[in-house]
Amino acid sequence: MVLSDPPRPEIVPLQIAASDQNQSETALAWLTAVAGAFSKNLRRVLPFLARQRARVSIDVARTAHDAELRAPAAGPCFLVRMSSPEQVWLALQFDSLAIAALLEGLFVTPKQDGDEQDGADGDGAEGDPPSLGDSLTLAQRALLRGLCGDLSSLVKQPVADVCKSQLGAPEFAIFKRDELPELTDDAIGIDCRIDSVRRPWAIRIWMGADALQRLAARESEASAAAPAFAAAAVRIPVTVVAELGRVTLKLSQVLGLRVGDTLRLPSPANDPVLVRVEGVPKFDAVPVISRGQVAVKIHARHQE
Repeated sequence: MVLSDPPRPEIVPLQIAASDQNQSETALAWLTAVAGAFSKNLRRVLPFLARQRARVSIDVARTAHDAELRAPAAGPCFLVRMSSPEQVWLALQFDSLAIAALLEGLFVTPKQDGDEQDGADGDGAEGDPPSLGDSLTLAQRALLRGLCGDLSSLVKQPVADVCKSQLGAPEFAIFKRDELPELTDDAIGIDCRIDSVRRPWAIRIWMGADALQRLAARESEASAAAPAFAAAAVRIPVTVVAELGRVTLKLSQVLGLRVGDTLRLPSPANDPVLVRVEGVPKFDAVPVISRGQVAVKIHARHQE
């Protein structure tokens, strides 16, 4: 009798439900929208970008484990993180190239157009970048806290507009060379690139996909419930009253009313008739006869 190895279990690819995939795509789309608004306002906080004629653009939003996500430049790293009561969090990451570009932009003296044109092709056109060691100095940290704090304000309004969430005060973290920020497994990132300069650099924006997907699911449920509510609302009965006229009688006259008595209204027979919906004046109409019955024909909305 020959014993054979037990059959290996079949490996089935992971199937992502359509709703989960849509929510994941929504999280990436929201991050892209936030980054787009951030990049448009970047020149307001960093005016030296206009002097350098820098081109600002955004990359494609990717997950933290995506192999196509650019590796940060070697050296110290600066991180600004903010979060909201809805557990939405956002972080701005500045690698060594971004830090050097920011510090250089703060200290380099603006040049005249002629000088800038003459030195555009030289390596020393704007001086050497600030030297960065294995860690940032106290002075560099202080400068970055102020400048990056201003940059963090550029993402608060886009997050409020896109995600309907208010980010809190920024928190700062400094990492030495070969240290990387500890991000959650659901982190998704996008680079805001500064090109057309001698040393291109980027600011990376991180957000947590889980919180964004929860908000997206909540919006989907609300939008799905809205048509159902609207369909139910149109079936609710309402009272519509066509008011032919009003008359004031004494109590003695009311007590003396008998079957067959006629109440003479003060308005002519061809005067407009007020139509009320649940007691609220809505339409003006005229009395008509329709299929042998007294009716009113609406001809305008009632104007107070």
